[in-house]
Amino acid sequence: MVESVDEVEGLYVAVERCPLCTTSRRRLTCARCIQAGDFVFFDGRNSERYSEKWGRLQKLEEEKERLQQSVLRVMGRRIQADEMKWKIMLFKKKRDQLKEAVAWGNEEVKSYRELLLRSQEETQRLQRRAGRHQEKRDKIDRHNRRLVELLERRSREQHNKLSQLAALRRDHIQELITHIFHMQEEKQSSRDLSDVTEVDLALTSSTVTELAEARRTTYLSGRWIWDDQNGETSISITGTPVVLPSNGDCSAYYSWVEEKSTSSGPELDHINPAHTISAALCYATQLVTILSHILDVNLPKRLCNSEFCGENLNRHRFTRSLNKLNTNILHLCFSQHVNSEKLHPHHTLRNIMFLVSLDNNNLGRTGSFEVSSDLEESIEFVEPEASGLTEESGDESVTDEETDLGTDWETVPSPRFCDIPSQSTTISWTQKT
Repeated sequence: MVESVDEVEGLYVAVERCPLCTTSRRRLTCARCIQAGDFVFFDGRNSERYSEKWGRLQKLEEEKERLQQSVLRVMGRRIQADEMKWKIMLFKKKRDQLKEAVAWGNEEVKSYRELLLRSQEETQRLQRRAGRHQEKRDKIDRHNRRLVELLERRSREQHNKLSQLAALRRDHIQELITHIFHMQEEKQSSRDLSDVTEVDLALTSSTVTELAEARRTTYLSGRWIWDDQNGETSISITGTPVVLPSNGDCSAYYSWVEEKSTSSGPELDHINPAHTISAALCYATQLVTILSHILDVNLPKRLCNSEFCGENLNRHRFTRSLNKLNTNILHLCFSQHVNSEKLHPHHTLRNIMFLVSLDNNNLGRTGSFEVSSDLEESIEFVEPEASGLTEESGDESVTDEETDLGTDWETVPSPRFCDIPSQSTTISWTQKT
């Protein structure tokens, strides 16, 4: 449109719009003036030309830009100042927090120092206490060593005293056995060989050997033992007339008593089985009582020394008293560690001989011992007959529990059952028998 205006100057189209106000009016200015900005309002309200306004606008924009830059510079310093203030405030807060932390740390350090001081004091106190305890321990160790040495010395002294006591007991027992209660094994009269040959003519030699061997064995405590004293030998005590069968068979006593009770004739022979066996058992009872005193051993059964030397005893009372005596003898043998293989529950005097034998090195010992229950259980009481029970008096019906001393260490035997017979009593009894 500008070119058309340049070529045909002065020709205008009525529908052209003003580039300034965008209205369709008749053209009053030329295109060059418009391009140059040399035009004003036609109504005269502002005489300033467009080019002047444009120039002033450029100046204002430049001034605005300059002001903006200056404002930005000023605001930048303000922003920096504010940022610095914020930083300072933050640093102050951090400083206060650090001060609080330092103060809290100082308090903690102070408390820890106090705790450390208390711990050091406690450690020193415990160290002093440990030192005292160590001294006490050393003192106790020294005391214990002295006690151990004293105990060893006293043990040696006790062992020596017990050895001396055992030797003294053996001497006293040997004197007792040698001078008062002398015991000796004697052979009984056997049948003539010709009689044996005539009676056993029908038996072969092997049968005779087997029978002889069977006679020399006894079934005891669940086993067969060799017993070569089946009535072929006897043992005397205090002299030849006072003897007991070596196998402990005292049936001749109550057989003679029963036979004597049935016959009313006078007693002409004073040396009879009843007197011989009762005298031997009476001496054995006295010997066992004296041995229990010498060896300081409490007997399990209470038995009076005169039990067998009074009136004739019936079968029940005699068997019960004899079993008590055998029990006491076995108890003494166990206390002196006599070999149980040698003992027999019914061999009264033979067990005593094993007890006081010179081969028994344990004779006179003191201390604990074990009791063989098998041997004690083998002592069986013979049941009395009905007639025997009716003939017993009040004293004879005393139960075994009433006459047992027991094996408890606190048991003290009654003096009337443990009196050692005097020499006059022994002599008078010897003269009587």
